[in-house]
Amino acid sequence: MGGGIERRFLLVAGEPSGDLHAARLVAALRDLGPCRIAGVTGPALRAAGVEPVAAMEDLAVLGFAEIPARLPALFATRARLLRTLRDFAPHAVVLVDYPGFNLRLGPELKRRGARVFYYIAPQVWAWHPERARAMAKWVDHLAVVFPFEEPLFREAGVATTFVGHPLMDGLAPEVDEAVFRAELRAAPGQRILGLLPGSRPQELKRHLEPMVAAARELAGTRPDLLAVLPLAPGLEPSGWSASDLGRVRLVRGRTRATQAFATACAVASGTATLETALFGTPLAIVYRTGWLNYRVARQLVRLPRIGLPNILAGAEVAPELLQTAFTPARLAATLAPWLDDPAERARRREALAVVRERLGGAGASRRAAQLLWSLAA
Repeated sequence: MGGGIERRFLLVAGEPSGDLHAARLVAALRDLGPCRIAGVTGPALRAAGVEPVAAMEDLAVLGFAEIPARLPALFATRARLLRTLRDFAPHAVVLVDYPGFNLRLGPELKRRGARVFYYIAPQVWAWHPERARAMAKWVDHLAVVFPFEEPLFREAGVATTFVGHPLMDGLAPEVDEAVFRAELRAAPGQRILGLLPGSRPQELKRHLEPMVAAARELAGTRPDLLAVLPLAPGLEPSGWSASDLGRVRLVRGRTRATQAFATACAVASGTATLETALFGTPLAIVYRTGWLNYRVARQLVRLPRIGLPNILAGAEVAPELLQTAFTPARLAATLAPWLDDPAERARRREALAVVRERLGGAGASRRAAQLLWSLAA
């Protein structure tokens, strides 16, 4: 570990994946020298010893239509952060993804004299390219996790460095395959279907029913098929009984084991799709949102695909079933060839290999921490 003067950082993460990535960044910072860190925290950041200014859970918003109800909590958190900026006097502020909040907070932080480090770029290349140019006025350094982002933001005038993706630092199943299958009481050779509906209650509400229905349809002609539903901590399938889930096995703390060892998966759009692709498991990307959210998003998003594996690969390596296309019948038909045909499964795994190749190796958290440490000097 390094020595010297203690450095102070104010950190803002607003989503579960950002919480995990930011916790790895915090660990890497502490390897560099003494530091004190406060901010908006989720479970991982609290476990990492970050002093809570506000709870990440208070900022949870899914879609444009839900923003009005969350405005009081969002404004209250913003006010607390600005007071903390004044009283805590951090050497730098770290904004982690979460563009709906951070892109509005960042310019005010800069006006008040903060050094602003943005880690994991907001996906402005998908919906508002001009915002990349606006970021140049208030971001001191941007650490991006996809290789194609560095030239995009540099051309917009933002000081940018590709550090690699933090998933490559610690992407491993919670247990090995033998333990996982034993926990499920899966017979040798039994096929496993992973159902990953998302980490938020709103996503669970919208995605679980068609996923379970597709699993039932597939299991109807495949008696050896075991569907597994790994849920995030604190997430409950409200209104669902054991009989409703039927042969779907609910598990906790086994999301990555499911992604790694399933024969195929259905995964809600988000970081989990990238994780599943990195394990090489064939996946269908699904998503449903409210009609207003979808209409607004279609007006803003400039890309033909929304799934991170597909964006990174520049091709459809994982089929996307969105909105009305996300039906039990369509999902079952998409998954069936990977469950039934080893050759089809192997071809899909081969197509997914490009995702890992383009993300590079491990060390993203360490590289980002070094950039941040230098900025705070």
